[in-house]
Amino acid sequence: MTSSTDTQAHSPWMNAADAAKYLKRGRRFVLREIKSGRLRGAIVGGKREVLTRAEWCDQWVEDHTRAVPFTPARRRRA
Repeated sequence: MTSSTDTQAHSPWMNAADAAKYLKRGRRFVLREIKSGRLRGAIVGGKREVLTRAEWCDQWVEDHTRAVPFTPARRRRA
């Protein structure tokens, strides 16, 4: 028989607190992004728990990343 922690460990779903750790952001920030529609989320059950997935968080990062041009470091003259 598996325990609930074993089931949670293998689930692709994350609650807002877990998503916040994954994104290195705050829980309220994650909930605000989901509510605004910028981060995909799902509301589940009677408690209206908000869940998201790692791949949705990764997509959010991709969508909010800007390219930074690479410039080689200049050598200092001695």
